Amino acid sequence: MDVSEKGDVVMAHTQHQHSLTRELACINQVPIFQHLSDEQKVSVAQVTRPVHAAKGETVFAMGEVSQTLYIVNTGQVRLYHLAADGHEQVLRVLNPGDFVGETALFTDEIHSSFAAATQTGELCTISRAALTALVKTLPPVALALLQALADRLKTAERQATLLAIPDALPRLAGYLQAISGRQAITLTLPMSKQDLAAYLGMTPESLSRKLRQLAKAGIIETVGRRQIGIIAPEKLAELAPE
Repeated sequence: MDVSEKGDVVMAHTQHQHSLTRELACINQVPIFQHLSDEQKVSVAQVTRPVHAAKGETVFAMGEVSQTLYIVNTGQVRLYHLAADGHEQVLRVLNPGDFVGETALFTDEIHSSFAAATQTGELCTISRAALTALVKTLPPVALALLQALADRLKTAERQATLLAIPDALPRLAGYLQAISGRQAITLTLPMSKQDLAAYLGMTPESLSRKLRQLAKAGIIETVGRRQIGIIAPEKLAELAPE
């Protein structure tokens, strides 16, 4: 092996190590992998591939076959439906450590929603074949995936319940009560106010009015663009649906 070939081998090894370090950082953020040993996490990282997503870029579209687990490493991704009139209904907003596409493990179903990057970032992806192999060899991953699916179902049911309420104020109160844990705390909204409005089936203008109404009643206070202080959780509970 000549000098140039040795250099190529060293460079390839270095790049692999850098990539593995990056993928391990991503894996360490995800709840379904956090109970694995370091050696097991390396096994997951070795089958994980990075994908760059620019702000506004579509990650996947409704109707495409779901064959990949997507994990947000950096940035943010919005999952949404498009109504017949073109309006977006936000289903979820994925932040670092969140993932989507786990149904690829169980079915050949197509994506029922769109996914788009709301911030430029990087996704870690695991193919269906690799994910299936991981579940067979690492039982803790299978159990964690089932728990994640159960949590996902609870969230979807809660959103459906909120959207069924005709009045926007109880809808907003119910959401704030859920994410605050019924406590007097200052919380950071997991999504922009525009996305939150779409998630709750409201216009941004309506959301702003209802937030001001809650603030005027001394129930909340707006601390920053995405920070809200829950001042009177008991009064919030009175407004929220049972």
